[in-house]
Amino acid sequence: MGRYVEKNLGKEEEIVGVAHVHKICLLPHILLCFIYVGFFTIWGAIIRICTTDLAFTNKRLLGKIGLINTKVLDTPLNKINNVSIEQGLGGKIFGYGTIVVSSSSAQYNFKGIKNPEVFRSRLMEQIDEFDEDRIKKQAQEMAKAMRETNS
Repeated sequence: MGRYVEKNLGKEEEIVGVAHVHKICLLPHILLCFIYVGFFTIWGAIIRICTTDLAFTNKRLLGKIGLINTKVLDTPLNKINNVSIEQGLGGKIFGYGTIVVSSSSAQYNFKGIKNPEVFRSRLMEQIDEFDEDRIKKQAQEMAKAMRETNS
């Protein structure tokens, strides 16, 4: 896992799930390198793989794409609108795809993620758990306030 997520953990926050970029995503770029002057293509893919971080904690979804031109995702779990997966034939065969996260502010594409269905389902479970915990906490606070006013 990349250092970005680990450096940006908040108070009482723990990493629950991590996405990894599948190395098979390099194959088309390696082939292009031999066929075409794709030397820069292979390095672009390697840099993208090495600089992609995506993980979720018990409270937020964190991600970073890029080295020089970076795009950063840092959103609370309750602000995520949609998590979808895009896979081509190669992705279905070798088990990788693009995870598309739509939050209340923007859309982020994390390409070449290994086992994207597993990551998405674990993320959705964590979002449900986060919502349940938030509702329980609000209910406890309301009950406490009601007890204090009745006393």
